[in-house]
Amino acid sequence: MTRWLAIFVFLSLPLTTTVLWAHGGNEHVLGTVTESNADHIVVKTPKGESVSIAIHAKTSFQQNGIEMKDARPQVGDRLVAEVSKDGEHIVGKEIRFATPKSQ
Repeated sequence: MTRWLAIFVFLSLPLTTTVLWAHGGNEHVLGTVTESNADHIVVKTPKGESVSIAIHAKTSFQQNGIEMKDARPQVGDRLVAEVSKDGEHIVGKEIRFATPKSQ
């Protein structure tokens, strides 16, 4: 029994590393939009940092879970962005956002 468990663990190791690497090394930025322009978005993170995210032609947007080409987040929207570094710039790959419910 112990032998089969060891073989199973040994053979499953490549699968676990593939799952971890499948994310592509991108980072996530989350927070509240403080500025929104045609070429970039500024987000205030929960730690209080301001992060500027560049927008390119390949950047995709999801508003309330629905992919929309022309949708752009507005000031006050909550945002989660998958980003990558391009030199000194942070570039958005996928930006998901939603307008918070009024209380």
